[in-house]
Amino acid sequence: MATDFSILSTTAVWNESFYNHSSIDSYAFLRKLNKEAIIQYLPVIVFLCILMVFGFVGNIIVSVLFCQRRRKSTYDLFILNLALLDLLTCFVGIPIEIADLCFSYTFYAPIACKILRVLESWTSMASALILVIVAIDRYKRICKLGKSFSRKKVKVLCFVAVCLGGLLSWPLFIIVGKKTIEFEVPGIKGVDCSMSDDMKGSKFPLVYYGVLLFCFVLCFVFVVVVYIRISVYIKKTKTTRRKHVEPFDSSFSSTGRQQTTLVSFQSINPEHPHPNNTLCRHDTGQSDSKKSKPTSGVHVTRPTTIFVAITIAFVISFLPFLITMLLRNLIRDFEENLSSSLQVFFKFCLKTFFINNAINPVIYGFLSRQFREDVRRLFQGCVCHH
Repeated sequence: MATDFSILSTTAVWNESFYNHSSIDSYAFLRKLNKEAIIQYLPVIVFLCILMVFGFVGNIIVSVLFCQRRRKSTYDLFILNLALLDLLTCFVGIPIEIADLCFSYTFYAPIACKILRVLESWTSMASALILVIVAIDRYKRICKLGKSFSRKKVKVLCFVAVCLGGLLSWPLFIIVGKKTIEFEVPGIKGVDCSMSDDMKGSKFPLVYYGVLLFCFVLCFVFVVVVYIRISVYIKKTKTTRRKHVEPFDSSFSSTGRQQTTLVSFQSINPEHPHPNNTLCRHDTGQSDSKKSKPTSGVHVTRPTTIFVAITIAFVISFLPFLITMLLRNLIRDFEENLSSSLQVFFKFCLKTFFINNAINPVIYGFLSRQFREDVRRLFQGCVCHH
């Protein structure tokens, strides 16, 4: 926890009071600092409260809607797993984070602190790995003509992603914990939920966050390359089919003879959870006056767009946190030397990854008409029952 001018002023006043009134409760001093910290970090606290409410309500709605589907598609399973992970963070992680900001100098719960940090990292890691699996599934579904993962395999892969997320997060149980805050007042020390006192002088936190950043960049590059390959494949396929369509049109007879056209179904549609991802032939009898030009059905479908948007939101929300943590470990006394306004910005950067836990339901609402209709029917059903 950084020391700003208000804290120095409080310390100076307390020094005088301490020597004149030694019986004064030292905890009152820390409570006063807590109140000042709450005022200072109020924008961050409000930001977290908004994310918590939106994320909690939104992910409950998503979980209910997708759990109600009797025969779940791979699309449903991916969305449901992401929603449950986000819901866990909004229900447990964000409230404890708010408590940490409200008790910046008196967080006397090191075990809760450790569990909080591990949980935050675990859900984020698992979500990142699931998004990598989603990218692979999109590639197989679109570029390999429907050779996507089966529902059973998706369940197994999501379970593995959750386990790997926990495996990558367990070092935080050692790194974080009770951080003692020293003051000029003799005998008074604050406690913050941050890097543990046991880690002072250790290179382990720097190595760990460096590895996390490397994994993050690796996953990001992998996902970007996969979606670029999908885009290139779609563009190439459209160009190839257009070349086949042109000579076909020039030789088309006006006698109404039978023609065969290639139609590609969408790779996946959330409104039709189990489409065929194959190329089918349709025989049509058309006269010259009613003939229609065969068109390519290869395009980026709505679920692919949704997953790309989710991935972009994840990267944007998580990157400031990783950069800030690296700066904290690379630069000695980095946080302590920040001004009051920069401290608020620093705290905000440390919490931006929570955006990922709240924004996914908003993305579904904007990009999926079927999701909007399902939400409307859900609320209509609730109103009718009352």
